[in-house]
Amino acid sequence: MFTPPNSTLPLPLIFIFILLIGLSISGCGDSEDDEEAEPLVVTIIDRWSAGPSVPDRSDAEILADRILQRETDDLYFDIPQRNQLVEEIERVLSLIRSAYPPMNKIHAEEDIIPGMLLIYPEQDFYEIVKKMLQDKQGQIRFETGYAEFDALNAKLGVQKVKLGDSISKNLLLYFNKPLNLKVAIEAYSMVKGIRRVSVDPLVEISANIEAFKQAGTWYFIFRNGWRDCPAGCVHQELFCFTVTGTGVESIPTAQAQTMPPFQEFDEAHGAWSLEDATPFAGGTAHTWSWWDSWNGNSPAYSAAYNYNLGCSLFGEIDATPNQLRVSCGYRVESLPRKDRFLDNLDNYDFTGVVLLLIATQERTVIGNSEAHSTVVASKPVRVAKTAAEIQNPENVYFENVLMAINPPPLSSPFERWWGGVHPTFVVCWDDPETGLRAYQFLEPYIALASAYEVRNQPGCDNFNNPYFIQTLGVSLLFHDIRDDIDEVLPRPAAPE
Repeated sequence: MFTPPNSTLPLPLIFIFILLIGLSISGCGDSEDDEEAEPLVVTIIDRWSAGPSVPDRSDAEILADRILQRETDDLYFDIPQRNQLVEEIERVLSLIRSAYPPMNKIHAEEDIIPGMLLIYPEQDFYEIVKKMLQDKQGQIRFETGYAEFDALNAKLGVQKVKLGDSISKNLLLYFNKPLNLKVAIEAYSMVKGIRRVSVDPLVEISANIEAFKQAGTWYFIFRNGWRDCPAGCVHQELFCFTVTGTGVESIPTAQAQTMPPFQEFDEAHGAWSLEDATPFAGGTAHTWSWWDSWNGNSPAYSAAYNYNLGCSLFGEIDATPNQLRVSCGYRVESLPRKDRFLDNLDNYDFTGVVLLLIATQERTVIGNSEAHSTVVASKPVRVAKTAAEIQNPENVYFENVLMAINPPPLSSPFERWWGGVHPTFVVCWDDPETGLRAYQFLEPYIALASAYEVRNQPGCDNFNNPYFIQTLGVSLLFHDIRDDIDEVLPRPAAPE
């Protein structure tokens, strides 16, 4: 039997050697990155509660996060970079508001709930989450068994969870870290078992600010909205500014929509469609435009659709403090000769056209979407042109019609008045044998106009069917309206 030389390792060293081998095999000597992560513990929010309140953040903080979300691809914002951006935005905002005090009333609003994602899992996945969270409260160990989902939750530091309603079958995740939600959405969308990921948009936003920087110049858009703002606001006016160094320049919205930086930003991020909804800040508070009859007789509707002073859709409006000088007309391919109210106009002769003008004003207050009212700005005006003055009933124009107005005085620098002028053209046809008259009403129907052409054609005169034409027989017209028309355009004398 072979006997080893007397040089064997002492017994304690043998045990140490075996222990080292065991540690190596078990992996206990690996780096910290491979250690088992601590289980994620979250707080359950009751599904019937409103959830955590939206944090109270400054305009600069909201704008800085929007900019970083657009421009960075990191899951978390760089805090020093964010702080520096917040300081710079605060400086620029201060410059704008010092030069144009009404902008103090418009603030950046949270358009989504920050730090919250809506997760829509597959059915089996949702049932697991539902079983974990339903009728539970307090803190729990949040591990669903879906490894990718659990690992991402731990990595991003989910703090609170809430089970959505039974119809949507979603899950609400809340984060405390300055998370880039755009990148987080992309990350969760790649996880197996998740159908969709989104943010929760906020409503009732009547005012807002958008900002971006390009080549050393800041570009700001201030939005003032009103009317039904819980649904997103029916009307709005925009104020555009550029800031270079300490120099602030107010840019009329019509001009801003022709400037590539504003154009590119709006097209890429959909801030707002840059329509000429208002004069530039500091301009006249009484603004006159054409009034579209299609949208609830609201003069502000036309303001929201770029029919401001100088737009030649119907003509021109020249405003002085106490008078409007209106030139307007219509041009159509052909006037219909048959109508559901009247068999035909073959036996009727063209007599002339009566212009009916109405003007109203609507009050708005910057920063207060509920402070609005409407007043009548003038008495109705009626003026006529006879067939002898008109070469073609399909193309008629009235020049320099005067309307006396009495605009209300301004009560504060934040008050603005939109003036709407509504032209109605009444084409009159008379039957020489019976003495009966048929009336064709042409009203502004701007809703049919091409929005693209409105925004991009400087003359505002390339529209698709901007008139609503209705033919009425004499028996279907109210007596007072008929009498007003017949007074300024008398019927031809019947033959003896």
